[in-house]
Amino acid sequence: MQRLRILILSIALGILTFSVNIAQAPTFRIGVIDEARGPIADGARLAVQQINDAGGIVGADGTVFRLELVIASPNDIPAAVEQINAAGVVAVLGPETTEQVLNNLPLLQTLNVPVITPAIGDTILASDASELLFRSRATEFLQGRALATYILEEIQATNVLAVQLDIASTASVIGFTTAATSLGNPVQDTLLLTDGTELNDLTDQIIATTPQVIAVYGPPDLAATMYLDLRAQGWPGTFAYNQAESPAFKDAISLELLFGVIGTTTWSVGAVDNASRIFTLDYVRAYGEVPTAIDAAAYDSTRLIALSLELPGELGVNLSQLGDTQGVQGLLRPTQLGRGELSDNVAVIEIGSLGGARVVARFIGGVRLPDETEVVGVGTIVPSPTPTPDGVVVTVRSQVQNVRTGPSTAYDVLGQLQQGEQRQVIGANVDFSWVAIEFRGQTGWLSTAPNLSEVFGDRSLVPVLAAPPPPTPSPATGTPISSLADLVVVGVSPNVITTNTTNNITVTIQNTGSQNAGPFAIATSFAPNNTYAAQNVSGLAAGATTTVLLSFAAPGTTGNFQAIIIADLNQQVQEDSAGEANNNTFVYNYRIDRPTVLNAVTLAASASIDLDGNAANDLTYTPTGLNTVAPCSGTTFCIGLLSPTLTWDTAHYDAITGSNGISTNSILNASLTPGTTLGVLTNAGNRVVLRVDSINPGISITFTYRLYQ
Repeated sequence: MQRLRILILSIALGILTFSVNIAQAPTFRIGVIDEARGPIADGARLAVQQINDAGGIVGADGTVFRLELVIASPNDIPAAVEQINAAGVVAVLGPETTEQVLNNLPLLQTLNVPVITPAIGDTILASDASELLFRSRATEFLQGRALATYILEEIQATNVLAVQLDIASTASVIGFTTAATSLGNPVQDTLLLTDGTELNDLTDQIIATTPQVIAVYGPPDLAATMYLDLRAQGWPGTFAYNQAESPAFKDAISLELLFGVIGTTTWSVGAVDNASRIFTLDYVRAYGEVPTAIDAAAYDSTRLIALSLELPGELGVNLSQLGDTQGVQGLLRPTQLGRGELSDNVAVIEIGSLGGARVVARFIGGVRLPDETEVVGVGTIVPSPTPTPDGVVVTVRSQVQNVRTGPSTAYDVLGQLQQGEQRQVIGANVDFSWVAIEFRGQTGWLSTAPNLSEVFGDRSLVPVLAAPPPPTPSPATGTPISSLADLVVVGVSPNVITTNTTNNITVTIQNTGSQNAGPFAIATSFAPNNTYAAQNVSGLAAGATTTVLLSFAAPGTTGNFQAIIIADLNQQVQEDSAGEANNNTFVYNYRIDRPTVLNAVTLAASASIDLDGNAANDLTYTPTGLNTVAPCSGTTFCIGLLSPTLTWDTAHYDAITGSNGISTNSILNASLTPGTTLGVLTNAGNRVVLRVDSINPGISITFTYRLYQ
């Protein structure tokens, strides 16, 4: 008990010291021209919190800095500029609109720091001569080109009409019509709502021309009124609107009529790539709201500022010369784009049956990217890789990916894999940022960065592997190895612990120093009951690794928990300051859960499945979605979304209850995007976690599920 008190006190003091150090670190301030809870402020605030929580940023001279926001209202931009200037900021985010930027450009230039705006007007950067103005989202022209490409390639329309509802939309309309003409699909006509024209007169003109597609630009309330009038008169064509996700547009239209409207944006919450999923989940957890494209752009901008502050030289120059960087919006390419452009990512979205947006196409620089989900022909079932207990698969997403000898870019390259190639995963590092595969007769490592690869399968079944000894660094450029011993925890497994059983937790320790280590102890306190566990180690040679078993009797409660694994508990081994500092930095994330049986299945439309094997079907896939075969009673025949709060890797037995939303009979296709995690209460009341692997809406669905015992 005394040792437990000492351990808890030492951990608490360590955390307190870390917090105080971060709080007292020098500060870089970033100005924000937005309302306190506006999308620029919210996106930037989330990024700043995550950066500071991770330890801040390290300047080129090794100094650790924290970030801080100075938020000023856009209602009086001269006053906002004065307030921000007085705060001594290093960069500014905002203002949001093209009009705000152009009307206040000379004033913004007086700040003499990089100003990053999400405004998409094509003329913004051309009007600036300071070379300190940057744009964080793709321009109107690129969005118009993406829409025109989608209409030409997917809808294959030959009669397209553009409609302009206000003068402010002129640049957007020109961008769309110019792009359509360059693609060989010129717009038949452009109708303009003028002061002398009534909206219903314009609607009558549209009906008379019988277009297959109309692309509408202007205020959301006018666009919604026009759309309702068109449908009331029986026009059957495709309605495209560049603000299709705007609440002012969507809230004015019923779900039945809203379904099928298309539009463009620079980022949508409907994106299913890993970077977008993580950002959306973090944002929802932070604010209890869904992020917008402006939030995503502000988040990306803050991350780019942080990266640039870590480089020597002027911030504006560093921003413009940053190499390709993965952002929430997609790949950010400041160096390639030039002249202040940070992103050229565009998404074409379609409004689903429940009002949410589905990304139907993504573009970068006007070039369409491969679809994020597998394309399945009508009537043809092409299942995605099916994870099984003895097989988890990694798929290469980038054109080429290096295979390395260890889990970081410091290791040598063994060879390369091409886009679309798949390999079975045989291991991973503790945070799953790298996975191990069999490669040319030896163990190779692949990064799981979302722009490089994607892993399919139950990660909890993948063993954690210790990293091989790092390559010897170059005396000129490498980080010197400690001249003393340096004990480092490099891995802990498993990541899933069974309830009501005693589990052996394997801790892998490496001596990364140049001297042998004498006797030492490894210890931790396991949540949720603070169960203390420790083990003595007789010693560890320089460069060697060893494993230690810590015993943990897990309770019956399920959930996701963390424990700090402490190396050299009693500081018996002589290490330098850096070596002592990393003795209590390893965080072990684990899920306590009941035993499960894992299965995978593909269901065609009208097919049913018995999840728990008791000769009674539980779910049926219909043309509209996934349904229980009987009404939800509260404890049986129920289904519900666990995403985005929980993922396949974090969902657990106690989460599958009616109070957590497992309380309905049907999940529609629009919500069944790949990666979506659901909970099910079967006909017998058994609990199931289900993950959508692929879907051809109305035709077939493939999912993996684990049935709790």
